[in-house]
Order: sequence, then structure tokens, then C-alpha cells
Amino acid sequence: LMGTIPTDIGSLTQLTYLYLGSNSLTGAIPRELGYLTQLIFLDVGSNSLMGTIPTELGYLTQLTYLYLGSNSLTGAIPRELGYLTQLIFLDVGSNSLMGTIPTDIGSLTQLTYL
Repeated sequence: LMGTIPTDIGSLTQLTYLYLGSNSLTGAIPRELGYLTQLIFLDVGSNSLMGTIPTELGYLTQLTYLYLGSNSLTGAIPRELGYLTQLIFLDVGSNSLMGTIPTDIGSLTQLTYL
């Protein structure tokens, strides 16, 4: 796949599994992904995505797997990721993120991979 992730992907509100990893996607991660509140798996890693991690990903409270690694993401890890209390896997490595890991991540007691 090439191009950007369309913002109208946010209308797929019953989606539970979204795998867009290992493609040639560019642009930003659309904040509309936050509308997909039934998601349990989200992988947009190993692309060429840029910009910041949307705070709206904190709305995905059913999420157990979040892979954002191996992109060109910048900025800080949003503290809103601490709302993802079902999260088992979180990978934001191989980006250009700055700052510290938010203390809110400490509330992710199910997390086994960081």
C-alpha cells in the first residue's frame, strides 16, 4: 500500500483489527483512528508515517496491541496512551520521539512488552 491513511477510516466503528504495517504509507496518523473504539489490534508500524502520535489513540480503551514502531514519528509519547488499560504490547521504537516516557504508562498493568 502507498499513500496516506484516509481520515474516513474513522467511520469503520465496528472494526476490531487493523493491520497496515510494513507498507509504504506516508503522512500523519489520522486522529480519526480514535473513533475506532472497538479496536483490539492496531499496527501501522514499518511505514514512513510522520508527525506526532495522536492523543485520540487514548480513546481506544479495548486495545491490547499497538505497534507504531519503525516510522518517522516525532514529538512526545502522549500521556493519553496511559488510558489503554487493556494494552499488552506497545512498541514506539525506531522513530524520532523526544522526551520521557509518561508516568501514565505506569498504570498499564497488563503491559508485557514495551
